[in-house]
Amino acid sequence: MQRVMPTTDDESQIGERARLAELIQIMGRHGLNGLASRLGLLPGRSEQPVDVGTPERVVALLRDLGPVAVKLGQVLATREDLLGPEWVRALSTLQDRVTPLPFEALEPTILAALGSPIADVFANFNREPIAAASIAQVHAATLRDGTEVVVKVRRPGIAERVDADLRLLRRIARLAARHSPEIRRLKPDELLRFFAESLSQEMDLSAEAAACESIGAFLQPLGVRTPAFYWDQVGRRINVQERLDGMPVREILDGVGEGGAGVAGRYADAVLRMIIFNGRFHADPHPGNVFVLADGSLAFIDFGAVGVLSPARRNEVVTLVLAIAGEDTRSVTDVLLQWSGETDVDRQALTRDLDALIGQFRGAVLQQIELADIFGRVFALLRTYRLALPPDLALLLRTLLIAEGFVRRLDPGFDIAARAAPIARELLRERIGPAGLKRGGRRLATSLGRLAAASPELVAFAERVARSGALPIELQGGAVSPTPTSPRRADPNILSAGLLVAGAILQRDHDVVGAMMMASAVLPAAWAWFASR
Repeated sequence: MQRVMPTTDDESQIGERARLAELIQIMGRHGLNGLASRLGLLPGRSEQPVDVGTPERVVALLRDLGPVAVKLGQVLATREDLLGPEWVRALSTLQDRVTPLPFEALEPTILAALGSPIADVFANFNREPIAAASIAQVHAATLRDGTEVVVKVRRPGIAERVDADLRLLRRIARLAARHSPEIRRLKPDELLRFFAESLSQEMDLSAEAAACESIGAFLQPLGVRTPAFYWDQVGRRINVQERLDGMPVREILDGVGEGGAGVAGRYADAVLRMIIFNGRFHADPHPGNVFVLADGSLAFIDFGAVGVLSPARRNEVVTLVLAIAGEDTRSVTDVLLQWSGETDVDRQALTRDLDALIGQFRGAVLQQIELADIFGRVFALLRTYRLALPPDLALLLRTLLIAEGFVRRLDPGFDIAARAAPIARELLRERIGPAGLKRGGRRLATSLGRLAAASPELVAFAERVARSGALPIELQGGAVSPTPTSPRRADPNILSAGLLVAGAILQRDHDVVGAMMMASAVLPAAWAWFASR
């Protein structure tokens, strides 16, 4: 059942002018007058130099400015396509930890959100928080029926501060974009719009509950738990959720628990399936948000950050991955330039560099390739050509990097890229079925056109199969592979890495998959082409 929560907030706004004056004062205190002038905040001083120690000073500034600035810094720390390594390292030190508020400061918010005395809802309410962050803090409690729960309460006054700081950030972004080509390259308007949407969801504790419930329904058949919510006590400023009793996965990482390899496999499957099949996923699956329960099952908590990929974005990434798999670097260039919106780029030089980048992984052993290495090289290339990824795709890549780092700490030999390949093939098998064919049939003409543009070699292969009635493959050691007369073989390592992204896009996307499975002649060709990789 869909639950509609009120969207108004009775908290007043902070004056933007006063906050701007405070920002300029703090920047001066940190020795950042040069940066302030470059951003257009100090008129008439635009030529003042920027100190080389700026990244560390900016991090100190963000800490002083408060929760919105800290969270923005954390987002920027994930954007290696925009910022160089020295900035990423500095911004990565930002932590969303604050001094807990005393219970007396939270009590009015709790009473207003519950609409009744605390004792009418809870048999016990622990006044000392078990966790505290910039947006909310968490307390343990017991319902009147004896159920153990956790209560997440939004910090009073945080909405007005967030609103003021977001308005200020937009003003600064407009000024900075006019004064600095480097800032314009970062596309601050797009970045801040995405940031504001994400922050708005995190501010609304009922949105977190709805996301957890929705994604949890998908994860449940996989044996992964998420906390249940008590909707009579859920609102924008408070949510009450089941307390899951288990061992934090960080204890396994610290050597306290056992079974790291098994946990890595179940965790990787859960994250990949959220992306590949569900299209909506937990965007911050770090060790602090994952537990091993008493029955051995996994549990995910804290759905304040959720990633969503639109159908249009799924189509674009399908095109990109098929182009990478077929080593069609011109098409890869087209997609990257489309995403960045840049036109003043040396296309030939970018295509040559992309071809060299893809060639670096040709023939490599898949288990020796880390996603962090692949992404790191891609990000460096994007920075060189001053290109930027869309924020939603950057969030997906960040989630994959978190997942890879997590599983490799649990099991150093774990290969998350190889783990994705059978999951993606499972998706293809699902689409081959009658229901998948029926759903995909409506867009057949458009699908064939897109598929031909994305992978002409695959279409040519299918045509040869249709004419000859034979499938030109041979078995070698149990593997299916094209014969020497087949089209140029897509590199398996590149395609396996690409499947991590492609799977997310293929979910509910019938334009590409439906086209590959529309007739008996094309079906075996497409399936063999993918199965052999």
